[in-house]
Amino acid sequence: MGSLSLWRRTSQIFFLALFVTLFYFTSYPLDFTHTNVFVRLSPFILIINTLTTRSVFTRLLPALFLLVATVFLGRFFCGWMCPVGTVSDLLPKAKKRLVSLYRIKYYFLIFSIVLAIFGIQVLVISDPLVIFTRSLTFVTQRTVPMMLILIVILVLVLGERFWCRVVCPLGALLGAASFFKPIGIRAGDSCTECGLCSRVCPMDAIQSSRVKATECTLCMLCVDRCRRGALTFTLGRTQQNVGFESRRTFLKAGAAAGAALALSPLLSRGGLTSTRNTVIRPPGALKEENFLSVCVRCGECMRVCPSQGLRPVLLEGSLFDFYTPHLVPRIGECQLCMLCWQVCPTGALVEVDPAEMKLGTATVDRNTCLEWRNEQPCLVCQEVCPYQAVDVIESGGRGRNGSGRWGPTVNRSLCAGCGACERHCPTEPTSISVSPEGERRY
Repeated sequence: MGSLSLWRRTSQIFFLALFVTLFYFTSYPLDFTHTNVFVRLSPFILIINTLTTRSVFTRLLPALFLLVATVFLGRFFCGWMCPVGTVSDLLPKAKKRLVSLYRIKYYFLIFSIVLAIFGIQVLVISDPLVIFTRSLTFVTQRTVPMMLILIVILVLVLGERFWCRVVCPLGALLGAASFFKPIGIRAGDSCTECGLCSRVCPMDAIQSSRVKATECTLCMLCVDRCRRGALTFTLGRTQQNVGFESRRTFLKAGAAAGAALALSPLLSRGGLTSTRNTVIRPPGALKEENFLSVCVRCGECMRVCPSQGLRPVLLEGSLFDFYTPHLVPRIGECQLCMLCWQVCPTGALVEVDPAEMKLGTATVDRNTCLEWRNEQPCLVCQEVCPYQAVDVIESGGRGRNGSGRWGPTVNRSLCAGCGACERHCPTEPTSISVSPEGERRY
């Protein structure tokens, strides 16, 4: 490994370690609030969320710095900083490469942008930083991170950096931004076109000693491996061999945009973007339609939740709800820590006063409640309620003490839907449960 490649590998390991360290510190109690910096660096998320919501979220402004830097330096983030690219480089992989498929990621980028214009974002399956963050969160919750497993399989079976070369829309966006970069790798007069540089390039960015500016990630392997020292990193645009000028490429790009246009009304009419909420959202959640547009499904809020009650929506909601966070009180109640909004990278969760929080409303099932059935004394729900929202009332009939039938009921005006009552209810299934009825959204 040459000196330049060694510097690059050192940088990769450093930023991967930084990513994992920040992920580790995304836990209760939260000592450092900027653990989401990698997700906030993605210009792909910034553009998609801006188009989807017609507004700019200040938390994502750091992505502008990466975008501007890419215009001048090229895809350095992909080669030197991206944790997904680093993991891909560290995995054992096949050497098989599908060279002609690199344009697919640009079609995927166009497809995603057109959908975003119609208010539909697919970051859950497209942005690598979101996928990697969410996958690590699921690993800590002992659930299967299917998207990460798919990426690993693609790398192992279809060749090194397959995700980066063929699929990644963030890489496509950074590649497009680097089209006119003023610096790059050039082949000098001493080049004999032996093809070694093409064989060692993990991104297939070199063909016949011509470097594709949009595909080169500045990994420097070609510079280090060239036996004649013919490749150098210099000022001046590299030779372009991208192929965007062909009529066929434009037709395929138009087909990607057309597919998004055709799917957007289908998705909306099919109920995938329905604003009807059937799950309990975290504190400070935006109104459902805005929440679904802004939430990138990164899993940061689930990671920081002290009770681990925040879980991804799987089959509980519509397809458009998939992987968004919701509270499952039976697993863990909301402990009013109010950390979830602090780690949210996009602003899908906003700051809220715990005294004003209302996630939903609890309801008692008198048919199974131990008190109402006169089976044994209980009232655990009243004891654990932090809002004193559980009262005990008398109903008709003869109770244990001969003076009527008694049992718990919920004062709906005081209940905040935190789920403490449901979490600690001793019956199975629970005799008191929380629904999003009466929730307060922002």
